[in-house]
Amino acid sequence: MSKPVGTPVDREAGWALLVYAMAALVAGSGLVLMLLQARTASARLDFLAPVTLLVLGLTTGLMVFISRANRRQIAQLNAMGEELADYAALLEQNTDLLERAQNVANMGSWASDIPADDITPSPQGCKILGLPAGSHIRFEDYLGLVHEEDRADVKSAWKDALKQGTFDGEHRILVNGQQHWVRHKGELEYEPGGQAVSALGIVQDITEQKHMRMALKNSEARYRTLIEWTPDAVLVHRHTQIMYANPAALKLFGAPDLYSLLRKHTTDLIHPVDMDSQRTRMLRLGSDEAPSTPAEARCIKLDGSPIDVEVRGTAIEFDGEPAVHVSIRDITQRKLLEHEIRQLAFYDTLTQLPNRRLLDDRLSQAINANRRSGGFGALMFLDLDNFKPLNDTYGHGVGDLLLKEAAQRLKACVREMDTVARFGGDEFVVLLTELDTDWQKSRQFAETVALKIKTAMAKPYSLPLQDPSNPALRVEHRCTASIGVMVFSSASSRASAQDLTKWADAAMYQAKNEGRNRICFSEHSATELVDHYFFNSYKTSSEKG
Repeated sequence: MSKPVGTPVDREAGWALLVYAMAALVAGSGLVLMLLQARTASARLDFLAPVTLLVLGLTTGLMVFISRANRRQIAQLNAMGEELADYAALLEQNTDLLERAQNVANMGSWASDIPADDITPSPQGCKILGLPAGSHIRFEDYLGLVHEEDRADVKSAWKDALKQGTFDGEHRILVNGQQHWVRHKGELEYEPGGQAVSALGIVQDITEQKHMRMALKNSEARYRTLIEWTPDAVLVHRHTQIMYANPAALKLFGAPDLYSLLRKHTTDLIHPVDMDSQRTRMLRLGSDEAPSTPAEARCIKLDGSPIDVEVRGTAIEFDGEPAVHVSIRDITQRKLLEHEIRQLAFYDTLTQLPNRRLLDDRLSQAINANRRSGGFGALMFLDLDNFKPLNDTYGHGVGDLLLKEAAQRLKACVREMDTVARFGGDEFVVLLTELDTDWQKSRQFAETVALKIKTAMAKPYSLPLQDPSNPALRVEHRCTASIGVMVFSSASSRASAQDLTKWADAAMYQAKNEGRNRICFSEHSATELVDHYFFNSYKTSSEKG
């Protein structure tokens, strides 16, 4: 802490000395007059007696006045001294706090006497510049600290500051052989004539921040390089407005150039069927920085054609603001392959009808649905009559044409919810679901459909012979159907899908044995009726409890 100029006691002693000196002077004058009067009895000096008394009175009054004034002045001076001491202590405390704050912020200050070419950095400023504390340097000396590649720019910036009044810039300096980045910012003051006389500013070591910015810039460059070369389409959007698209995105959406996508919103590229689900995903990304799980969706190319894609998004920062990175993978070929695999696994390759595997699954579903609704279903087993002679005479190619035509006729006889399956060879199965809860009505409906199928299958087939020499050559063939029908209910949960198929198959063979081109109901259908009503009665009583 700096030492005060003087203590209150010292100032009081000075004032007292002054007062006593003046009093001594007046008193001395009075004594001289008294001695003169005592030694000289001349009448000419008689006037000195009253003068002497007057001087002594004045001396006494002056001493009293000066003493009182001295006490008041001393009290005021003591108060001022104490206030100055407090200010000095506060200034020292604030100076200490400023130095500590500069140290924490890695920032110093400097003052420049421009005409004298004298720059005085603060202690922290000296530390940042690698100078001893309390150093004074010239501008040329500072330029010697600046990296040689930045020196010309710093010199030019200072010349501009002398005219414009401000200085703000970043550059490199060498401190003990190591490169540091610093930022200077200052303001200049001018005399009335317009000449710069002083400058005050700050210097901050931004080496760490600069390295972080450089690392971020390099990371962004690597990011752009990666997404430029990735085979997946990448879009970056902010509030659905597309901000960036890589070359793969241009190719995926059929865009002739980047601008064609940048003027679009992501919602312009989403198929209407998936719009709601994708909007929900985008909203979730806005509130959750975790990457979304891949999801399949449909998008629309710029020409309007749909494409199957797999989409994944994550929240990122793009150009300093929040955005969403969306990775889009074209899965059109994969979906086609999945469809082909499904077709091979569950559909007949010739007729495109469900095969045995899919039929068993749908039959099991129908049994479960009956259990919930209390309704009936019907299973029909068909075998084409008089099919083998066609195959033997004209070959399997013509026989396949008849099977495909038969499949179309069967589909035309049933509802959309029903299933027509190819069981194998010239055998087909028809599954009717969600029939009435009344067995008689369900049986009647099944019989109506069976009669419709019987009539449709009995119509003649006109089939091309596939003769290259005569493409117009056709053959007409009649092929009826023997149909076995099994009506089942919720009680069939005790029987498997294979059991129902076996019973319907047995009814079909009964139709064949009875002369073909006819319909026979399985004897198990009557059992189903009894089981159905027993099951429902038991279910009702159980519910009543």
